[in-house]
Amino acid sequence: MNRILISIFTLLFSLHVWATAQAPDYLIYEGDRLPLHVNPLEKLFFEKKELRPETEVISSGNWRGYIATFEVTNNSISVSDITIRKPDPDKEHSYLKISVIDKVFPTEKQRKMNWFSGLLVIPKGERTGYVHLSYASQYEKYLLLRVKDGSISESAEMNLDEYMKYKQRQFSKYKKTTEYKIQIEELRKDSETGDDFDLEGFMFQMGGFTQTINIPFAQPNAALQRTSRCNAALGQYNTERFYYEKIFCNNYLSFILCS
Repeated sequence: MNRILISIFTLLFSLHVWATAQAPDYLIYEGDRLPLHVNPLEKLFFEKKELRPETEVISSGNWRGYIATFEVTNNSISVSDITIRKPDPDKEHSYLKISVIDKVFPTEKQRKMNWFSGLLVIPKGERTGYVHLSYASQYEKYLLLRVKDGSISESAEMNLDEYMKYKQRQFSKYKKTTEYKIQIEELRKDSETGDDFDLEGFMFQMGGFTQTINIPFAQPNAALQRTSRCNAALGQYNTERFYYEKIFCNNYLSFILCS
């Protein structure tokens, strides 16, 4: 239930605030500093509000008010830095970047992400389409890292077409959850948009479900699945008395009795 409340809060907040692209968090992985299309600390900060860094500067381009940097060491993820912005007292309309990692997570043990399980979505290559909404812009490629208890358990690289198909499969599963039903009802109540506003399309573009919906990276091969079912069905027949020739196996079996 707590995860559902977190998701509802995030989505309702986004309906009013995320109508602009967001400054990402970052992951240092295999020597590269990569932008993330998810914000792993938000779940923790929602549950433990006292940990959320206080900041004087929150903009429409960074509703969180902070930028977090994560690092992968020996396949384990930890928080390496959290920065906020403060007005520069010596320069008008200028800001200073301040690290608050020592205040939020004073010890190395606290910085380990063993409380986090989910999917990290990392865009790579050139941006192919800009969407002025959260992390909805599209890129040439994507790196997906599945994390369990703070350690990377699986990874996959996809081109844009593959990733969008994967995301659609995630969304199809998400739509069957209680969380989805609660969220879309809450959005309908809270939304100030007209009746023709595509809330489902909005939820898909926002992509908040991508971090939590766990499905295989590879799409199941439907043809192989059907063949397997056919072979299992064939094994049920008494081969000592009958010989069957399998004509085809697509959606059903068709046999000719030979003798």
